[in-house]
Amino acid sequence: MNYLQLTNSVLAELNEIQLTSSNFVSGAVGIQQTTKDIINKALRDVYSSEMEWPWLHSDKTQTTFAGQKEYTLPTDFRSVDYDSFYLVPTELVTNSTFDSDITDWTTVSGTPAYNSGGNGRLRLNAAAASASLSTIKNKEYRLQVRVMDSSSGGSSLKIQVGTSAAGTQNLNTTLTVSDFGDGNILDTTFTATASTSHLTLDNDDANNLDVDFAKVSENLTPKKLIYITYDDYRRRFLTTAQTNSSDHYGIPDYVYRAQDGKFGLYRIPNSDGYTINYEYWKTHSDLSATTDTPDIPARFHDVVIARAKYYIYNLRSDPQFTQFADKDYREGIKRMRIELINSPIEMLDTRINMGHNRRGAISG
Repeated sequence: MNYLQLTNSVLAELNEIQLTSSNFVSGAVGIQQTTKDIINKALRDVYSSEMEWPWLHSDKTQTTFAGQKEYTLPTDFRSVDYDSFYLVPTELVTNSTFDSDITDWTTVSGTPAYNSGGNGRLRLNAAAASASLSTIKNKEYRLQVRVMDSSSGGSSLKIQVGTSAAGTQNLNTTLTVSDFGDGNILDTTFTATASTSHLTLDNDDANNLDVDFAKVSENLTPKKLIYITYDDYRRRFLTTAQTNSSDHYGIPDYVYRAQDGKFGLYRIPNSDGYTINYEYWKTHSDLSATTDTPDIPARFHDVVIARAKYYIYNLRSDPQFTQFADKDYREGIKRMRIELINSPIEMLDTRINMGHNRRGAISG
């Protein structure tokens, strides 16, 4: 339900005149305006009853900068999962998966086209396209390309990396598709020889080759960052981190929560080529427009209505119906927790005993 429908659902239960889309914003008076305000108050209560409702979950990526140890958390965060922090190499190809178009790829020859098949692909038919990459000279990079042969013509895709479009200074290879259903994947590495490299994909015959993705990143293994408290960071690393020494720079191992809405990394990143992925739960915004809808799944909108009725009946000094509405609300919140927040009923015991892991069930 949208804001208007939620408000009218409460007004209907109160046997009050309902609002319309034409008078909802500026024509509400008395109990109508009060009910509008109380809908948002009820929503805040539902949101605040748990820190980590799944509909408030969000993912965040943060690119590192060489020499910068702390980064600002999203402005809308309410809770951050510090056990979810992963460091991965930054993807260098803009529009590497062709989800909706082939922008950021430059035509080298022929007419490269967009194919909406699958999750979006780059179609090459007697055509070649190139993407520019920001690289570091003498650093090794990992390249992965997936190709589909929709015409089953047995074509081979030329894959080149060099200092210019169609250049072959760093890589010159071919990928032939033999399984027309699943396609084929090239997984290889190259060493850059310039600050800007060019990846070129070239199919020089008239059979359709569809590139599903073309990804390039520094040749690093993704790693989970270990969470430590800010006090632990100060005790273990702050003194040495403030010393002029190159030992403090490298691939980060730890993440900590700073005291000013930021997270910090140690060791201090030595490259712009890392990406930090993590999960958090965001805050909500009050409803304002007639058609605004809450983040809460529709099947739980009755919980919002019950909470709004609680406030209305309380204002009307009706203790019996106030208690009924409060009971409905609390039972609704309980139902939401059961359905949406699953508590673990067992945990994995990773203590080592005689060289073997032990698994024990612990009641939740």
